[in-house]
Amino acid sequence: YSDDHDLFLECNQTFNCGTIQGIGYPFWSPTLRPSYCGHHGFELICQQNQSPVITINTQRFHVLNMTRPPLMTIAPVDTWEDPCPQQFHNISLNHNLFDFAATIRNLTIFYGCPLEDDIPFQHRFNCGTTTSNGNTYAYYLDESLSRIHRSELTDCDTSIIVPVNQSEFDELWNETDNIVGAWNKGFEVMYQKDMISCLACRNSGGVCGSNSSSLDFLCFCPDHPCSKSCVVFDDENFAQCFDSFSCGDIHNLMFPFSKDDRSQLCRQDGFVLSKCEDPQPIIHIGGNEYRLMYLNHSTSTMSIARNDLWEQSCLPNPINITINDSFLTYPPTNRHLTLFYNCSNVPQRPIIFPCSPELLSFYADDLSERDTYRDFSNSCGTNIQVQVNQSSFDELQTERNEYMLEEWRFGFNVVYDFPSIFCERCDNLVEKCSNLVNSPRYPVCKSGMLTFL
Repeated sequence: YSDDHDLFLECNQTFNCGTIQGIGYPFWSPTLRPSYCGHHGFELICQQNQSPVITINTQRFHVLNMTRPPLMTIAPVDTWEDPCPQQFHNISLNHNLFDFAATIRNLTIFYGCPLEDDIPFQHRFNCGTTTSNGNTYAYYLDESLSRIHRSELTDCDTSIIVPVNQSEFDELWNETDNIVGAWNKGFEVMYQKDMISCLACRNSGGVCGSNSSSLDFLCFCPDHPCSKSCVVFDDENFAQCFDSFSCGDIHNLMFPFSKDDRSQLCRQDGFVLSKCEDPQPIIHIGGNEYRLMYLNHSTSTMSIARNDLWEQSCLPNPINITINDSFLTYPPTNRHLTLFYNCSNVPQRPIIFPCSPELLSFYADDLSERDTYRDFSNSCGTNIQVQVNQSSFDELQTERNEYMLEEWRFGFNVVYDFPSIFCERCDNLVEKCSNLVNSPRYPVCKSGMLTFL
C-alpha cells in the first residue's frame, strides 16, 4: 500500500474510548487514533470502563453520549457527583468548535448564602463547608426565580451559570430529580468543526481528517488526499448547486438554498432567498416572506422571523401564518405567544405594547398565561399566535416591557429535512438516491459509478 492509501485505511477505522464505542471524526486520542484522523480541538483521554474526557477552554468534561452526531452529551468533571466544587467557574465553550444545543436551559447556582425561607426549599442544598462569608447554603434558580428573589441573594458569596438539558430542567422543577442527578446527566453541545466539509467528503467515498501541519481539513481518498471530496461531478449544473455562496450575513449557503443568480436546477421551493444586500435576507416559504436570521448546517436548522413583524409589532391587519411544508418542521423548543390587539379591557399586570392611543394591546405566553387571559379576548379586536425560539422567549421574559417588544424580532426555529429534499431532486434527475455511510443523514445521488454530493 502507498502512504496515501494507508492514511485512508487508518482513518476509516473508528475507535473505542472508555465506555463509548465506534468514535470517528473529528475525535482522536493519543494512544488510540492519530491526530490527523480528527481535529486538534477534539482530543479524548480514554480510561477503561470510564467516560472519555475532553478539554474545552481549559475545563475538563466527561463525554457521556455520542449517539446522535453532531450532538454529544458532556458533564463537568469538577462537579461530577458533587454540586459543591472547590473552585467556581462558569461553563464556557470554544464557539469555533462547539455550541450549546437548542434544548439547553440555564440555571444560576448561588453559593455561600444564608438561609432564606422565602426561596422554595426544593431549590436549596447544603454544601456543608462554609465559604468566605461563613454561610453554607446554596440555591439553584432559573432566570425567573433569580429575578423574583434578587434581593434575598445579595448576601451570597458567589454564583455560577450552569447549562442543563430541558428534560433535566423539567425533572428538577417537578421534583423527580435533584441537582446532583441533573448535573450527572450532563447537557448537550453540538460539535461543528468542518462538519459540512466532512459530509461532502463522506458522500464522495472519502474519509475525514486533517493536515497534521496546517490543521486544515483533508478528505482522505483511496489514492490521495483531497481538500474537499473524492469524486468529480459529471453534471456541471447540479454540481454548481453545491458551490457555497453568501446572502446578507448568512455564509456557506448551498443546496437546497438558492438565489436569483443560481441555476434553475438549484431552486427549491421554500428555500429561495432575496434581498441579499440586507444583513438578514428574505426567504420565501409558502407564499410568505420571512427573514433568515441564522443557519446551522450540521443540524439542518434555521432561525427565521415573519417579515411583517420584523420592524413592528403593531400590524394593521394581523393574521395567523402557519408553515405547511412537507420538508419543514417546528422543533419542540419553540414557544408560542398570543398577541392581543386593540383591547378595551386588559388583565392585571399584562405586558402592554401601544398600537393606538385609545386601545391597548398585550401579549401572553401560551404555556402559562393564555388560559388566564382567554376571557379578555372578547374585548380585543383580534389576536394572533406567533412562534418564538426558547432563547428569544427567555430574553423577552427577562425584560418584560413594552420597549423590548417594540425592538424585538419574533424569531423561531425550523428544521429542514435535507436528506428528503436531496433525494427528491436526485429522483427527478433519474438517478438513484442511497448512502455510503449507512446513515440517512448522509444521502448520495449515484449515476453509474459516480456520486453527486
